[in-house]
Amino acid sequence: MTKTKIRSAVAAAVIAAAALGGVVTTAPEAAAASCNSWTQKGKATTAVKLRSNHSTSSAALGVLSKDTRVTSNCLWWDGKSQFQWYRVTVTSGANAGRTGWMYGAYFWGFAN
Repeated sequence: MTKTKIRSAVAAAVIAAAALGGVVTTAPEAAAASCNSWTQKGKATTAVKLRSNHSTSSAALGVLSKDTRVTSNCLWWDGKSQFQWYRVTVTSGANAGRTGWMYGAYFWGFAN
């Protein structure tokens, strides 16, 4: 699938999700353009493990405490379920500077 087709599919999903009040997600990481160029600052809403990959079976790199600040540059979704993962770089706390994956249910994005 080309980047243009993927972006068109993502745009259609955004419109559909907005109309239904749902969550906006991107294509799976296996696709060439799965991680679109974007930046989202956020924080952990509760203690959550920072993982080496987008799976609970992947190695834990550390634990992010509630309110740990992160910057995400990728949203991964398997295309079938509601499981979403953010690839993040930790910007505060004990794991500052580490990059890994955090489960999307515990990510709260904001502008600043």
